[in-house]
Amino acid sequence: MPALQMRAVGELRLAKLPVPAPGPRDVLIRTLAATICTSDLHDLARNPFGITLPRVLGHEAAGVVVACGSEVRAFAPGTRIAAHPVVPCGECAECARGFGHLCLRMGHLGHDRDGSFAEYFVQRADRVRKLPDEVPATVGALLEPVAVCLQAIARAGDVRGRDLLVAGDGPFGNIIARLALRNEARRVFVAGRQPFRLGRIPGVEAVQSVPKASVDVAILAVSSAEAATACLAALRPRGRLVVFSALPETTALDLVSLHLRELEIVGSCNDEERLDAALQCLSDPDLALHEIVTHTFPLARWPEAFALARDGHDRALKIALTFP
Repeated sequence: MPALQMRAVGELRLAKLPVPAPGPRDVLIRTLAATICTSDLHDLARNPFGITLPRVLGHEAAGVVVACGSEVRAFAPGTRIAAHPVVPCGECAECARGFGHLCLRMGHLGHDRDGSFAEYFVQRADRVRKLPDEVPATVGALLEPVAVCLQAIARAGDVRGRDLLVAGDGPFGNIIARLALRNEARRVFVAGRQPFRLGRIPGVEAVQSVPKASVDVAILAVSSAEAATACLAALRPRGRLVVFSALPETTALDLVSLHLRELEIVGSCNDEERLDAALQCLSDPDLALHEIVTHTFPLARWPEAFALARDGHDRALKIALTFP
């Protein structure tokens, strides 16, 4: 089968690999669409998580079940599905506490196992959901992005009637802003630098900067220490900052301001079993999540797709690779 395999930092190749075999609890999936995540670009450029190479990248995908492991009863060949890439072990201390999304032995497509930038990939059946007929595969591939954005909203607390800032105009910032409006936030500001991207988020107030002490909640959806500092400054007393995007470097923190204004800082990593809620969002016409995927490319044109995902922030949002 054709697959995009990372051989070294900065080296991605279209390779011919054997079709993987599903284990007893797995399903083998023929890929229909897989979207490029910012983390895929980071993995390729720097390999910050120390992925053992070579490795097939990709973790946002939808497809069709073609084979089931011996213990799988929930799916049958021919079922259209969307896959979630995170695989909790179910046995460690954090899984026992109900925090499978913070599993100490976390599995992840494209990290410790081959991912979805391939004609076929394998995933554990409990991390897969049946895709409604009306949802295109390119939208189904957004199952995990939507799930983690739901987690960000949950970590923000009750946003109903409150003013909220999203720092970052990329695909995740876009989805978070749409979810905040659906959860009846009073006003949603989105701070970003790309007019094209800011113009694709209906119902929000696009800004380049936010006045100090003006919002109740700020969600950091861009990996920028400068943006993190701006988010804290934008919070009213008793405001909350949700750190959704990871910052690769240590960030200075004004603890005096945090103390005097009783601010809160919380993390948001992966999602607490929000697959089913995310699946409902994919079918919600009011959210119009099909607007997130601005470009599709067949697998054969993967260099063009990755170049656009990396450099085309002025004209693209989410890029999908499609498979015959």
